[in-house]
Amino acid sequence: MRRKNNIVVGMTTFNTEMLRISIPALGKIRQKFLLILYNDNPMVNISRRDIRRLGYCGDLQVINTNENLGEFKARFEIIKAAQEHKPDWIIFCDDDDLLTDIEIPNVSKDNFAIIQNAAVLKHRVLDLVKVMENPKELDIDGENVCLIRPHMGLAGTVVRANVLFGLAKIIPDIIEELQKITTKLDFCAPVDDIMWSFVNIYAHHINPDLVPIYMDSVNYIKNDIDTSCMKYGYLAKPARNIAEAYHRALVKYETVLKNALDAAAAPRG
Repeated sequence: MRRKNNIVVGMTTFNTEMLRISIPALGKIRQKFLLILYNDNPMVNISRRDIRRLGYCGDLQVINTNENLGEFKARFEIIKAAQEHKPDWIIFCDDDDLLTDIEIPNVSKDNFAIIQNAAVLKHRVLDLVKVMENPKELDIDGENVCLIRPHMGLAGTVVRANVLFGLAKIIPDIIEELQKITTKLDFCAPVDDIMWSFVNIYAHHINPDLVPIYMDSVNYIKNDIDTSCMKYGYLAKPARNIAEAYHRALVKYETVLKNALDAAAAPRG
């Protein structure tokens, strides 16, 4: 487990039943990678054998927790664990989505991330069953299965590990401020958008020449069939003006990180 793994796939889970969707898809990926699974449900224990039974036989690290951290903190725990394996790239996958490909093209050292496309399952369970059986059975009709091109977010986006490692060093100093913003929201914080924004801000902070690169291919299937209005006691989405509400929240999170980076860069004495 301590040998170098070029790619780490990170996944957090709370409703562990959802792993029946995501894990078999990982088992079908031909590229070699290390899966780091963070179980954020202290009431359930996940064993390596459980994951093997779901069809994944590659390199694996399972982390069970004694307390519920939430997706944001749990993802950074994965990043922390990944440092021992010294990967070049890290990609996240939600436990109810399907990651179908982790091809890493030969890109410039100034490319800190590889953005691709995502297909979104909107209405029919049948579409989910089909892609679980064979991800190539993807019929993008624009209604039941839609295409996001490009897909902007951390899940499904390959990111250079050193950028995530550097960002992870900043987070403990600002986590309380971030938490204060979250507690004031009346909807679930858009964790994936927040983390993707943080990655961009940090990458440009350490080197203004760093840019993501776009690869016109589908490597991620988002499961948007569950239309529950509530999630973990909060509204799943803002009640109105969704884009505007998300934007206002995102600006607040971004300001905290930018202030911390500016403070760290300021001359002392």
